[in-house]
Amino acid sequence: MAMGWAVICLLTSWAASTQPAQAQLSRLRADGQRIVNANNQEVLLKGVGLGGWLLQEGYMINPNSGGTQGSFKKRLYDQGQSDAQVETFYQSWRDTFITQADINWIADQGFNCVRIPMHYELFLTPSQRAVRNNVIRNPSTYMTYVNSMTSWYNANQLFTDPNSEGFRTLENCLNWCAARGLYVIVDLHAAPGAQGSDTNISDALVTNDLWNKPIFQNITVRLWETIVRRYINNNTVAFWDLINEPNNVPGGGQAIFSLTNRLINAVRGLGDTHLIMVEGNGWGNNYDYLEPNNFNNRSNLVYNAHRYWITPSDDYVRDGNPNQINRMINLTEFRSRWNVPVWIGETGENDDSWLRQNVDKLNAAKIGWAHWTYKRTSSSPNAALRRIDGPPYLTDGVSAMSGVLNNIKFANTSINYGPLDAVNPRRGATTVCTGSYNPVPATLQAESYCSMSGIGVETTIDAGGGQNVGNIETGDWLGYRINVPVAGSYTIQYRVATPNSGGSLRFERLGGSSSFGTVGVPNTGGWQNWQTITQTVQLPAGDQEVALVSANGSFNINWFRIASAGAPIGQTIWLRGFNNQYVSSENGQAPMNCNRASAGGWEQFVVVSAGNGKIALRGSNGAYVSSENGLAPITCSRTTIGAWESFDWIEVSGGQVAFRGNNGQYISSENGQGPMTCTRTSISGWEAFNWGVAGSARMAAALEPGEADSRLQVFPNPSTGQFTIRVQRPGQVTISDLTGRSVLQSAVTESLNVTDLKSGLYIIRLNDGPASLSRKVLVH
Repeated sequence: MAMGWAVICLLTSWAASTQPAQAQLSRLRADGQRIVNANNQEVLLKGVGLGGWLLQEGYMINPNSGGTQGSFKKRLYDQGQSDAQVETFYQSWRDTFITQADINWIADQGFNCVRIPMHYELFLTPSQRAVRNNVIRNPSTYMTYVNSMTSWYNANQLFTDPNSEGFRTLENCLNWCAARGLYVIVDLHAAPGAQGSDTNISDALVTNDLWNKPIFQNITVRLWETIVRRYINNNTVAFWDLINEPNNVPGGGQAIFSLTNRLINAVRGLGDTHLIMVEGNGWGNNYDYLEPNNFNNRSNLVYNAHRYWITPSDDYVRDGNPNQINRMINLTEFRSRWNVPVWIGETGENDDSWLRQNVDKLNAAKIGWAHWTYKRTSSSPNAALRRIDGPPYLTDGVSAMSGVLNNIKFANTSINYGPLDAVNPRRGATTVCTGSYNPVPATLQAESYCSMSGIGVETTIDAGGGQNVGNIETGDWLGYRINVPVAGSYTIQYRVATPNSGGSLRFERLGGSSSFGTVGVPNTGGWQNWQTITQTVQLPAGDQEVALVSANGSFNINWFRIASAGAPIGQTIWLRGFNNQYVSSENGQAPMNCNRASAGGWEQFVVVSAGNGKIALRGSNGAYVSSENGLAPITCSRTTIGAWESFDWIEVSGGQVAFRGNNGQYISSENGQGPMTCTRTSISGWEAFNWGVAGSARMAAALEPGEADSRLQVFPNPSTGQFTIRVQRPGQVTISDLTGRSVLQSAVTESLNVTDLKSGLYIIRLNDGPASLSRKVLVH
């Protein structure tokens, strides 16, 4: 339905309901039949097309008549408008039809993408476009235009203006989408020369001359090379959609293959790795001669289909041609046969019941889609998500120009609630999780989900920086994998922010088969005013898939942590080993032992919160127990709590407890035969301790994770690729990405300047001997 350059903005991630977010997007790629991000999480693009913005199709401008964008211009010319006046009108149309407000609304509904049709003529200079407009006035000048395009091509005078309307509108789209965490798919919607016989969708001066005149193919290649060079490093771009909806092509699939193969080679020849959308004949549905094995460069290809007016029962009746893929059975079999992702670039323009069953089928098959269209003109509700009031219609000519520009404003359009509910992108999301299980106790960044519905990601100003999850509304959820070491009572802390009251968050099995409990989410005073809330739940042992669900209200989450509820924070305790002897601090004068017959002062420890769900043990000498990172026997001699003084409190059978150090090893009593160590890889008899409360103690102050700490500073954060690390004392810095891969290791004495990191979220760790600190940094 739509043609021209289209840009599809995908929400990956997300957009906050009241404030813009600046989510960091990673490059999408094909993984077999899936589209995945840099963390290998599947991204199911669900969106809406912005038809009519940069290319006007007749029925969208006036439901009672057709026509091309050129025919609308001609009517204005015939009624006395000059070329400059018409250009001014279309400039105002482009500036008004879609704005940040429209993108915000679409994001707020939970859509994953918007499709923004563009026209190749917008990449011409105003004087070059004037030559094209002259053909609209006088079709006999068409060859003058062809000859001019040929001369401009040979003289390298095409697509050289970085501020052309094409780049301006595309840049706006990228920026708006980036502000809301949206991907952008750039789609050649109206190609030079016209890619078919359907003049309405290509604004054709003469039909099919993309295929009939080689110069237009040359021009198309150059246009793509220009676009790709400009945005080769831009991860907001999801797809390059090379030629949208070829139809009734002379030479059929072989002609389309020849140009598509040339275009793919040109893009890959520039070193670009973005996904590329392949579109076949028959309005993007027939792939004769276009199978993946025919292309020279076969990686990161996505196959398109456009689904309109298919009788639901026909979806499972095979088309006789397996390469005709707009029916569901052909579509899924093509995907499986060639092991490639498929995506529905357009679907819609039907009644609500058809729309609902259509997207439900696609969701169940894990096939993404874009609803056509976002808004169009009519006097009554239509299949678009929003309606532009008409009349007046642009087809009425000059008298309608002012009224039309007023009616297309976002504030003056109305919602079509039926279609919006029918294609609700939050319905039918997958609950399948992949990836490793996080051992409890654990602190999980909210954006590290393995599955989700209806949410997105933005930059946070909470301590530690990085990102938070937002746009969480009633019914939205996030999935995670955890491993619970032993059944029992666990405390969950959530870092939340919201300006709203009355919210609640439910912790449940992924899929909703059972609930572990619900906790209220208070008004914290703003979307970036953070507060920690707590609940206690009973969890079974073993590998589990769990979910955080908004039971009511809208709020943001930065992180959550799960730890045993058994750690008696603030209490003074004793510890008794397998040998029935008590653990002694030795008053910090020697390595600790487990060889005392009774629990005196040296055998008593205050349990202190160390932050991040961990505890520390403070002896009667006021010093803290240190694991010594497993490099030496443990001591009770440290004056502050660092990584070596932080332990996981792990409940084991029989009410006993084990302590896991920062090195991932467990404290051992050594059965009282020698100094205690933190070197054991598993929990056995010597690593399990009985414990009891010796007396009351003042509650220790909790240390919030990522609190401002001058020992490790990172600025600016977020950064644009260059930032400085500053430390108080020399140490070793390691920078890792979210997969755990180390991207930089360096010794640092005072400061370290870091440059040339790719866009993404990184973890910076400083090890300066007795302590280990970490910070998150976001690189745009």
